[in-house]
Amino acid sequence: AIMKHWILILVLQVLLSKASSGQDSKDLFFDEFQVSLNRTHLRDDNTVDRFGFGLGAYRSFMSDKRMNLVFGLEYNRTSQFKKSMYEGHFAQATDLIYNINSISIPIGFRVNVGAKLKVFFEAGGFADLIINSNRTGTKHTYSPDTNNQLHYNRTEIDEKVTLSNTLGLYTGCGIRIPVSRFEIIVKTDYKFGINKLDSYYDHILNRYFRINIGLKIN
Repeated sequence: AIMKHWILILVLQVLLSKASSGQDSKDLFFDEFQVSLNRTHLRDDNTVDRFGFGLGAYRSFMSDKRMNLVFGLEYNRTSQFKKSMYEGHFAQATDLIYNINSISIPIGFRVNVGAKLKVFFEAGGFADLIINSNRTGTKHTYSPDTNNQLHYNRTEIDEKVTLSNTLGLYTGCGIRIPVSRFEIIVKTDYKFGINKLDSYYDHILNRYFRINIGLKIN
């Protein structure tokens, strides 16, 4: 939560100072700012997709060309529901909600089509660096006593979990709408995490669709 609020304050300060001072966008490293709504794309017999959100700041190089190189720094929070997870020989967890908070670093290419109103297509790679993740749910344990009889115990869990960072690929498309010295950006993309976040008996992946809305400073 602290990271989320810090990034939001930073983005708002930059946008407000930019709008009021009229400085050239070259004075700022980042020239594009977006907010996003995401939904995981993981549904299977044990997984249900959930909504999340994010913030991002980007820099486009060769912005006057048809093809741009785009570098970004994002905060993304994704969520997924697991019906059950293996917890050991005598334990199982059910009805789990995983919330994953990450700093994302995307690098990709953007191809623009059009004169004023531009349609663009974007593709590249990214790294999701996990800064915090937690889960809530119910844990069921079956503990053997001295007579080798199993005793059932049920507990509610709300705990942090350690997950691996993710490398992946992304692709997307959108439009750039000119408004005065700015452009309104509307973009949808899909981030495909390649590796597992948890390599225990069950596995956790992070793949999600996003809808992004933002401003580009010219």
